[in-house]
Amino acid sequence: MENLKDYIPEIYNFPNEGIVFKDINPIYNQPKLWNQITLPIQELITTIKPDYIAGVEARGFITASALAFKNQIGLITIRKPNKLPGKVIGVNYQLEYGEDRLEIQQDLITKQSKILIIDDLLATGGTASAAGELIIKAGGNLIGYGFLVELTKLEGRKRLENNLYIKSSVKY
Repeated sequence: MENLKDYIPEIYNFPNEGIVFKDINPIYNQPKLWNQITLPIQELITTIKPDYIAGVEARGFITASALAFKNQIGLITIRKPNKLPGKVIGVNYQLEYGEDRLEIQQDLITKQSKILIIDDLLATGGTASAAGELIIKAGGNLIGYGFLVELTKLEGRKRLENNLYIKSSVKY
């Protein structure tokens, strides 16, 4: 097993001044590493058996779609506003620098179906918490979260419900 941190470069002052961006893109073009970074989430899927995997725009789509296909599980895309056709359900949430919104297509979720949310990064937990709120608002049964990278110092887990399954592959 490789030390995945060796393959995740840190980009300073991106996308904003003072931010150290963990770039997982180099892992995506190396199948063995991509498999390795997704193994903890794959194990979670095997354990909790979700009906759907929900990927958060945009980098969450990459892993969510690959794991949904691999496990023959339905995929739900959680998008930024005005990206989905037809009727949508949305939630607004606060960012450090303003407000944002997440949406899914209405009637895409079977009521009380078990849903695992996947994203590339857990930082402050704002986006993940909003995604969970959205799944519940749409009638789904949120059972957990999977993240490729977690920035533990930002304590994002504290914003997520503690009775859910939460798995991160690489922790900083």
